[in-house]
Amino acid sequence: MSYSVKRSRCKQFFRVMRITTLLLFVFIFCMHAENSSSQNVNVTIKRSNTELENVLNDIEKQTDYLFIYNKFVNVDRKVSVNLKKASLEEVLANLFAGTDVKYSVDGSYILLSAGGTTTTIPLSAQQGKTVSGVITDINGEPIIGANVVEKGSESVGTVTDVDGKFTLALDKPTATLVVSYIGYLTKEVPVGSQPVLKIILSEDTQNLEEVVVIGYGSVKKSDLTGAVGSIQVDKVQGISVKSVDQMLQGRTSGLYMVQNSGMPGASSTVRIRGGNSISGGNEPLYIIDGMPVYPSADASQTALSPLNSIPTSDIESIEVLKDASSTAIYGSRGANGVIIVTTKKGKSGKTSVAFDAYWGIQNIYKKYDLLDSRSFERLANEALVNSGGAAIYDESLTPATTDWQDLTSNKNALTQNYQLTVSGGNDKTTFLTSFNYFDQEGVIKASEMKKYAFRANIDHKISSTINLGLSLTMTKVDNNRVGNSVLQSRLTTPPNLPVMQDDGSYTFSDNNGVITFDNPVGVINEKVDWHTSFRSLNNAFVEWNIIKGLKFKSSFGIDIDYATNKSYNPRSVYSGSQKSGEAKKVSNNTYTWINENILTYTNTWGVHSFTGMVGYTQQQSTYDGFNAGSYGFLNDNLQMNNLGSGTTYTAPGSEVKKWALNSYLARVNYTVNNKYLLTASIRADGSSRFGSDNRWGYFPSAALAWRASEEPFIKDLNIFSNLKPRVSFGITGNQDGIGTYPAYALLGSNGYVAGGDKVTGYYPSQVANTNLKWETTSQFDAGIDFGFFNNRLTVVIDGYYKKTRDLLLKVKIPGSSGFSSGLKNIGEVENKGFELAISATPVEGTFTWNTSLNLTYNKNKVLDLGDVSFIYPDQPGQDGSGIHLGRIVQVGQPLGTFYGYVYDGIFSTSDDIASSSQPTAKPGDIRYKDISGPNGVPDGMINDLDRTIIGCAQPKIFGGFNNTFAYKNFDLNINMIFTLGNDIYNGTRVVMEDMQGATNMFASTLNHWTLENQNTPLPRPLRSKAVMRVSNQYVENGSYLRFQNITLGYNVPSEYLGFTKYVSGLRVYASLQNFFTITSYSGDNPEVSKYGQDNLGAGYDAFSYPFAKSVLFGLNVKF
Repeated sequence: MSYSVKRSRCKQFFRVMRITTLLLFVFIFCMHAENSSSQNVNVTIKRSNTELENVLNDIEKQTDYLFIYNKFVNVDRKVSVNLKKASLEEVLANLFAGTDVKYSVDGSYILLSAGGTTTTIPLSAQQGKTVSGVITDINGEPIIGANVVEKGSESVGTVTDVDGKFTLALDKPTATLVVSYIGYLTKEVPVGSQPVLKIILSEDTQNLEEVVVIGYGSVKKSDLTGAVGSIQVDKVQGISVKSVDQMLQGRTSGLYMVQNSGMPGASSTVRIRGGNSISGGNEPLYIIDGMPVYPSADASQTALSPLNSIPTSDIESIEVLKDASSTAIYGSRGANGVIIVTTKKGKSGKTSVAFDAYWGIQNIYKKYDLLDSRSFERLANEALVNSGGAAIYDESLTPATTDWQDLTSNKNALTQNYQLTVSGGNDKTTFLTSFNYFDQEGVIKASEMKKYAFRANIDHKISSTINLGLSLTMTKVDNNRVGNSVLQSRLTTPPNLPVMQDDGSYTFSDNNGVITFDNPVGVINEKVDWHTSFRSLNNAFVEWNIIKGLKFKSSFGIDIDYATNKSYNPRSVYSGSQKSGEAKKVSNNTYTWINENILTYTNTWGVHSFTGMVGYTQQQSTYDGFNAGSYGFLNDNLQMNNLGSGTTYTAPGSEVKKWALNSYLARVNYTVNNKYLLTASIRADGSSRFGSDNRWGYFPSAALAWRASEEPFIKDLNIFSNLKPRVSFGITGNQDGIGTYPAYALLGSNGYVAGGDKVTGYYPSQVANTNLKWETTSQFDAGIDFGFFNNRLTVVIDGYYKKTRDLLLKVKIPGSSGFSSGLKNIGEVENKGFELAISATPVEGTFTWNTSLNLTYNKNKVLDLGDVSFIYPDQPGQDGSGIHLGRIVQVGQPLGTFYGYVYDGIFSTSDDIASSSQPTAKPGDIRYKDISGPNGVPDGMINDLDRTIIGCAQPKIFGGFNNTFAYKNFDLNINMIFTLGNDIYNGTRVVMEDMQGATNMFASTLNHWTLENQNTPLPRPLRSKAVMRVSNQYVENGSYLRFQNITLGYNVPSEYLGFTKYVSGLRVYASLQNFFTITSYSGDNPEVSKYGQDNLGAGYDAFSYPFAKSVLFGLNVKF
């Protein structure tokens, strides 16, 4: 890629960033100006014989100030006030004249103290013992308004200011402070001889009601009736993870995630309670700050997670909706589960600044053991001789020795991440902005990803009834990739060949000129393959509190997704030389807008609590794609920057696609006596993708829960702090992954360039089907939540059954239609299983240990395929790299099933062959089992009828085991993930053990069959070999236990930060990622999915991008 083009793209991006940033800071400046001018505001109050608290509330409503006071201020005292346009000072003086209440103004806060206390120290107090300090939460955030009282004294106490600081004059030189704040555990702190204290309060998990975000709202966790997994983001953010995807892995039951590749920016495969669809999408729906967001397809049509657009430090919470009662509110998009991401927002108070950074290096986790030059030549000669030929390599000559793995590996590849966050506000307006830069070099040379992100959340309170909000995210990603040719040729290129020829050109054929290949070093150095994407997520809302309990919220969001790919395959490498250089340009642009309108009513009367919600949403998306290319260049100077300089043009292509979705939704939450819970919802979706006969779908759900721990007879047992059985049932749908116009008759076009003119023809490409409809998933869930020892130990168990009907499959249709196949609703798939999640705090105090374990058992099965009992997805059965696939979709078997022959050892003698089903075999050839024939019994022949099920990619059990240890200022996080019972088809071995002698091989092939070495699983080398059969010989156990992350951190004490008045908190840490894996899999990485999110391609490993292990060092600074 030329520097000028890259610089032009960067300038355009940063121009947008500068304009947006300028507008944002103008808004923030105006907000602060408003706060500053409000200090001179006048207030009007007319109250007679009313509580002081009512007057304080009046002042807060008319100004930007908030009152903070301790328990010694009597806010129930009766006062009378009649002041018109009086200054704030005059009002306060009038209120507290003749009392012992002292007041002071600190920013947007008015601090009140009584009982002889004040935040300033009188002279008399200075003559005695005083103590000062700062109070924070476990994350180092100051706690404003915390009560600090001398134990045993009713008159000595104060509250913390906006920085969490306090100063207190003590009665006793050996006093103990009692520190308390709502939602936190009260703490007693001996003062001793310490003049300055740093006190950290822990959350009161027993009494603090955790709020869980669900679709179109939130509920208290105690009122939750569905199966929802919450990721403890605050604990994950204590470690360095490179993407939000990694924050999910192993953190909640029911969610299975595979990092498809080690390439920077690679996509992940996510499944919630198994896969439901064969040809449709199986990825969950992502909701970011209330806005549905879809995976973006980059210019190579690789699906990228929408979570990649958000820096990990910006995440406030992540919820995973699993059962139908939780997901049915999303209707036709809820069948695969829903992941809701909420980003951080600003808080009123002093503007705070945070800087987070980490740096590290990555290296390939495993280097393959390959043949050296001499061993390669000997085995190649043996393969030729065994095939009736003559040896071609002379052992008297010294061959070249090239380690292609080393030459293409990027040792100590750098990773760096920087984020600056600014937040603050007052009681009317809050803001948070962040700037992020992330740079990750790949462990293969020439691969790298750079990401630039800007995000802003702004909330403004227009009045006591109307609120506005704006969420803005902009992300630009530059990604240079290496293709499959490099990943394969870095292993297969013969080691006896030099990188360069004597004339300075790259080597791309063997010494005999017979075998040609893409020189991996040449491709890395010369080929250009830049992928650039820009995504902007924008969502604004207005919320109107109409009357008490009745609220209306309307939001409008825009998702802009641009992706381009510019590539040039030069004349200097083999594949490029075949076309004298080839250039391509591809662009994919998607524009999506959504409007959501929600009316919510909440009321409580007696023992009854009711929340009802109705809504209407509309969404529309437009895709615009274009591609063009040319080849036949005179030189490589212009690369892809002038397609017109090529002598031959490839036919350009373009398309525009649109879809729309209109929806009506409603939900009711009803609680009786805080024990008996009911949730019911329904959604109606109308989609443009389906035919007129089935355009609308309806998706209901219901759930019941019983808070048994609130029953007296359960409380009397003194066993449970929480006991809540749950049950739910619902119906959801799926419309993803089937295209934009699956129900319509379509025309296709084709053409060619002749004499400089484009010749085009049109043909019917798809038959109409007005009966086409959604894939529908019904799900039943039964669960129970346990809490013991004041919830220091919690256990959540769920069992579920999912059945998906009306699968969208291509089937044979009558030839009279003019088509051989068409899309129809045929087939059924089921998933059933159970989930277990355990969380505990075995030790709490100066040393604290938190641990959690989650595991999931899921069994997937195909129940029906219409008129057939099986489908072969692969015809003729090979992928582009020559890896023979053996995939089948068969009734009674799970998705991701491997299908092939059964390996039965090696033929040793002619007698073995004579009595076998392979009469043409020779000693040293592979023997396969004769399993069946036309009549269902062995027939003495090896053919397609002898294939059978040889493995399955889906794990029987998967999960995560996470531990956090804290001692004083140190913390240690150890995170592990595991799978059990899954298989991997090692396609890399298929090629690297073929022993034809044309390409390099694994060193293990030296243990091949010979007359002297017959006790081996590897056959004899053969230069001319029939197509290798897919067999269980290459199916391996893919179970593993991985230490995914080990992080040791240290919070620097505040007294060590005294050298600067600007830094309020500092944490440093070191992290090891993916350093240790226990597995029997012989490949590079058992967590692999060569074919990405392909529903049927899980568990295939074929020259995948190498897995990386990392060492990282980071810091978190707060100002």
